[in-house]
Amino acid sequence: MLLLGLCMVLTNCAQAATPTVTPLPTPDALDIYIMMTAKYTSPSVILSVYDMSADEAARILRALQAVQAPPELQTLHEQAVSAYQHICAGKLLLPRANNVLRSEALFMVDWGIALLKDYRERVDQVPH
Repeated sequence: MLLLGLCMVLTNCAQAATPTVTPLPTPDALDIYIMMTAKYTSPSVILSVYDMSADEAARILRALQAVQAPPELQTLHEQAVSAYQHICAGKLLLPRANNVLRSEALFMVDWGIALLKDYRERVDQVPH
């Protein structure tokens, strides 16, 4: 009898200790957007823009243009796209630039970087 009671107690303890599976929360549109654009707008990418080729900047621009931003981030998304448009334009001018054109090209790249930094700061402030 004692053995039967002990088995029942242990069986109840074992069942109570079994964890239940909790599904992970589904990310909303804002979280998905941030995940999709982070690899193009992260601080490390912004720091590497000077070393980036024109082809790589154009690839990033096409990728960002393909991303659908949530309505609350549409203006910021347009800023990120504009940043890479400036960077691409500047990078394309650099190889064949004289002194004046080179200054303009470098300004375009710098302006794109400034836009990306501002974009990153503002996205980081969005609650999600």
